Amino acid sequence: MTRNAMTLLLVSSTLTLVTAGAALADCESDLVQLEQAFKTPALSDTAKAALNDAKTTAVAALKKDDDAACRKAVADGVTKAGVKMK
Repeated sequence: MTRNAMTLLLVSSTLTLVTAGAALADCESDLVQLEQAFKTPALSDTAKAALNDAKTTAVAALKKDDDAACRKAVADGVTKAGVKMK
């Protein structure tokens, strides 16, 4: 392998890892917001159920590395619970 080919391989591998890490971090930050929503005072049983459903769906999406589904699940759950998402 030439030096340029090795450099290209190293750079492309690094970019792939950085992109995957960023997607995971996005979902994790959404889950942190979801956990903060659980701490909202005076949540109704319906709101708690919506947040629990969102948590289940978001964790499953995190395991599949599906950032869009994770974000959607958290946003839907927080909206149904009546809590504002940052």
